[in-house]
Amino acid sequence: AVYDTKTPLTRAKSGDMVDFYNYDVGYAAIPAIEEVPVCTYKEENFVTDEKGFMHYYENGERLSYAGIDVSTYNGEIDFEAVKNFGIDFVIVRLGGRGYGQEGVLFEDDYARENIRKAKAAGLMVGAYFFSQAITPEEAEEEAKLCLDILDGFYLDYPLVFDWEQIDSAENPRTMDIRPEVLTDCAVAFCDTVKKAGYVPCLYTDSKKAYMKFDLSRLSEVDIWYAFYNDSPDMYYNYMMWQYSCTGRVDGIQGDVDLNICFKNYK
Repeated sequence: AVYDTKTPLTRAKSGDMVDFYNYDVGYAAIPAIEEVPVCTYKEENFVTDEKGFMHYYENGERLSYAGIDVSTYNGEIDFEAVKNFGIDFVIVRLGGRGYGQEGVLFEDDYARENIRKAKAAGLMVGAYFFSQAITPEEAEEEAKLCLDILDGFYLDYPLVFDWEQIDSAENPRTMDIRPEVLTDCAVAFCDTVKKAGYVPCLYTDSKKAYMKFDLSRLSEVDIWYAFYNDSPDMYYNYMMWQYSCTGRVDGIQGDVDLNICFKNYK
């Protein structure tokens, strides 16, 4: 893998700038957050194979893992076929919180089955929770639901805080959350799962990483980066990248999210 526990991360320094494109103002730049790890991947090292899986190579050696993330929307999954198709890891949705103002918690219908079957097939397994938390207390509640569902089950990969703003929902509860409060939520979730022995992780796109999360408070938390493209575009470092939502994998009917991981979590 590109990273292991002995590999030091390159971190932003005073005076560094983050270049990015914004639809409203065009090309823009903001000061980088000091001491937050920055991305050092080389674009020319990414290779997509005939199955549509992206890999990362250095000197002819593959230094990445191929993965998917799944939920109830993927239905019944043949994880043996998934493994035989070349997938190394799977991130399973444990549950979520509703979009509406009431924000009802729910467990994914396939969460326990997917974890059990994926592990039995020899896949490395991680998990995520679809958050709509608007207070750190709600985020901690979400983390505790994850711990209840896992019931001490060992995860090879991280337990991820996946907070998303659903603009298409009617009167979404997350619309007006301030960055400092959202960061409080992420910290509460990550601290809770870390205390329980799991590796915390933050799911984000670059826009939220730059403008919505205070990464100075999350600099020791791994990032799962979401960007559907052939090449990444993120200043800060990430250990996983979700690069497609239209992948096709044996054992799964229809589209599935594809991921690449650069860290040896084992």
